Amino acid sequence: MIRRVVLCLALLSGPAAAQEPACTFYKVDTSFLNVSKDVGGHIYTDVLYDGEIACVSRQDKAHGEDWGFISYKLEGSSGRKAVDGWSSLRAMKQLSPAEAAAVGSRRAPAAAAKPAPPSAAPVAPVPGSATVRPEDVLRFNQPVPFGPFPVNGKTIKELAEGIPLFSPIEGLEESVWKKECSSCHKWNQARLCDQGKTYAKDAKFILRHPHPYGGTYKIALMRWAKSGCE
Repeated sequence: MIRRVVLCLALLSGPAAAQEPACTFYKVDTSFLNVSKDVGGHIYTDVLYDGEIACVSRQDKAHGEDWGFISYKLEGSSGRKAVDGWSSLRAMKQLSPAEAAAVGSRRAPAAAAKPAPPSAAPVAPVPGSATVRPEDVLRFNQPVPFGPFPVNGKTIKELAEGIPLFSPIEGLEESVWKKECSSCHKWNQARLCDQGKTYAKDAKFILRHPHPYGGTYKIALMRWAKSGCE
């Protein structure tokens, strides 16, 4: 009987322990930190904000930089939210042993790691525009300083009036998507600002629908909105 009890406890605790990532905790040290699908990649899946604490469960190198795979970030006093993407460690600071120990005591059970559905309200308030550092401010007529071509080097205004180079969905006929953005959407500065604010409320909204310019353009809109939509 005792052996059966021990065996049951082992079966219950084993898989849960195996699923728990071994974390090295880092704090974000920039206004915005893009999270990529792949190490060193430009397909963005999420964004972290200044001061947020993230669990880095493994590391790799790309483009001469150290990158970390972020399993989740901490929210509130005991919650966490899954991230599951790569970010450059250049804009993050590793917590000291004492800080990491304090963070470790806040962690919630693994069941809390499930991300909220896109329609749900964010668990914690997103930092306001006042947290944007001067060097990270993005303006409507300022070239986007990150991501791949064709977003990098173009302004939000130019991109909204331009013609996409790639289809948002593989196999889509050119006649459907290769046209001026204004032919399908009546974008202006105010409407683009509202769209950027949607992403700023929860960066996961970036993933809801494909875009001919990709996730980089949506992150640029979000960053511009958090900069005040100027």
